[in-house]
Amino acid sequence: MSRKALIVVVIIVLALGFGGYKFYTTQINGISGLKIVSNPPTNIFLNDKSLGYTPYDDKQPPGEYILKLVPDETASSVASWQGKIILAPTILTYVRRDLGSSELTSSGEIVSMETINSSDAQIAVFSQPDAAVFVFDGQEKGSTPYLLRDVVPGEHDVAITSPGFNGRTVRVSVKSGYKVTVNFQLALSSSSEATSSAVPAGTVNETVSKEPAKPYVVIKDTPTGFLRVRNNPSTSALELVQIKPAEKYTFLEEKNGWYKITYDVGKEGWIAARYADKVD
Repeated sequence: MSRKALIVVVIIVLALGFGGYKFYTTQINGISGLKIVSNPPTNIFLNDKSLGYTPYDDKQPPGEYILKLVPDETASSVASWQGKIILAPTILTYVRRDLGSSELTSSGEIVSMETINSSDAQIAVFSQPDAAVFVFDGQEKGSTPYLLRDVVPGEHDVAITSPGFNGRTVRVSVKSGYKVTVNFQLALSSSSEATSSAVPAGTVNETVSKEPAKPYVVIKDTPTGFLRVRNNPSTSALELVQIKPAEKYTFLEEKNGWYKITYDVGKEGWIAARYADKVD
């Protein structure tokens, strides 16, 4: 087994410590099931309506909601979380969050199910960060986002890994005629946090502290608090460096939803255009 493969296996085994989840449907006609688990326990707000504390396992009318998990004031070192969920009739949506001191150190998954126009069974996997390795029942399938078709009905382990992040695994139960969707968020590993604070990224910061000549781009806020610069305009391309919101970089060219920038002296790379504003 190669060193790379060994690292993936170790991460998956650690991720199994988070526990599995058996997906099921609620039997009450027209009502959606909602299960929420968090560590530590938090206040739950669904469209700003208080539902009490986690863990929560109850039913709600179908629809689109903004879910907020807010720690008590005594948990000052724990960050809140907010996200959009869609509750489908007669289907259970499962939300699990492990909250850290910031968005970067928090993780979790949202698992939901929907009917499809075939007798096929499918699993769709999304992740933050993107281009994470998707592992299905111990076998590597590809990079996220990923749609797995022709899944054998029954229980399966769905896992993702990404260098510098803690992997996660959930167990889902799929049925013919349904698609199970798993949205993962990974937390930075403790070693990556230490490395990121020690990385000589100051060279980049010193470069961008000066106003670049037009045209240039201004980095927007991102879900992770940083933006990846890659060597090619693709989410599967090699990551060169991470840059921060509000920083400015010289614009070079645009291709298929990507901007090419100069991120340091003599160094160029590509960023997702949706996370930057171009200034001409």
